[in-house]
Amino acid sequence: AGVDASFVAYPTADGGSIPARSIGDVNVQVIMEKLGGGGHMNASGAQFNHTDMDEAVACLKQVLDNMIKEGDI
Repeated sequence: AGVDASFVAYPTADGGSIPARSIGDVNVQVIMEKLGGGGHMNASGAQFNHTDMDEAVACLKQVLDNMIKEGDI
């Protein structure tokens, strides 16, 4: 209850991956596109090659903060 979108960051052999899921109110495709990824409105993701997970999560947080501040989500 109260969760409109979720993001899971996990390491991969080349860096990391962040899949995103939404129940419909948040377009995760637009968010992931800003991180170089893509997908669909309710299921999307981005890969972070040659970076660590702390940096990938920081990038996601920055994108979310900016989009909230601008009223995009």
